[in-house]
Amino acid sequence: MDNLVSPLIKPEHTVVAEKQFLDDPYAYVTQIDKLTKHDYYYILQKIEQGWITDRDVELVKFLHVHRWITLSQIARLFFFDVERYGTVRKRVNRLLKYGLIRKLQWSSYSRPTDNKPSFYELGASGADILKYKYGTLLGNRDPRSLKPTTMLYRQRYIATNELYVQLRHSFELVHFEFHPTLSFKEDQQVPTAKYVLKNPKGYMIPFYLICHREDEKWLKTIRYQAKFYADYISAVDKDATLVVLVSSDAKASLASKIVEQEGAGPITWFVTDNDLYDSEISLNKAFFAYQDGEKIYYDLQ
Repeated sequence: MDNLVSPLIKPEHTVVAEKQFLDDPYAYVTQIDKLTKHDYYYILQKIEQGWITDRDVELVKFLHVHRWITLSQIARLFFFDVERYGTVRKRVNRLLKYGLIRKLQWSSYSRPTDNKPSFYELGASGADILKYKYGTLLGNRDPRSLKPTTMLYRQRYIATNELYVQLRHSFELVHFEFHPTLSFKEDQQVPTAKYVLKNPKGYMIPFYLICHREDEKWLKTIRYQAKFYADYISAVDKDATLVVLVSSDAKASLASKIVEQEGAGPITWFVTDNDLYDSEISLNKAFFAYQDGEKIYYDLQ
């Protein structure tokens, strides 16, 4: 488990306060699929026979980069032309059977009765396709030699990927890259992602995204990051904006005060999980900044 709650304590009896859905230090893995042991030549035969399609392979490539996604995200990215959700689930179950992907289920002491969407990651056969068909060096992203990781780390990817999915729907996404290395003078920073959008009027909008979850160092980390990006964007990438993705308005307000203190206020926008998962809010108008303590939303169209 990622937290230090005794495993003998029943989640339904917990007194832990409710945490945000994707910002929950009390989340823990309940089950993860075993890795399949299909021979690669069996998988290759399925590809040649059309049982595994080009779209399935694209999903495998996507998971190698994006790490963890939900069924909803799979449907919107790869099956947007399929009307019935059950059809998507049936296809995903076939990919699980072949071992192209595998499923992780989880729960939380803070929300023990809520339904939690499963996370999907690269499977053993998917790794073999990347390795033997495309010569991809997997390293510790090979599911057979994964590094141990926390649920908060996975949740950071899920939140970032949700932003990615919605950006693709609302804009032309010219560039997206996880964890680019930025250097300025003697310092280096690795943001969660870099992306460049083109809005309907043809304007390029470059962003550096930092996504923070509820760990004990996030406030200290964002202070150092704000100082770095204030200097970096001013000197190196004057057209760029720093976007901070946090779970709630309360965390955004707190982060904004730190960002302002470090001189990065004018170049920083915020977006929250609450806005991302609110069907009433369009992503075009979900980015905001603070002015005299008040939220000011931007219209990126």
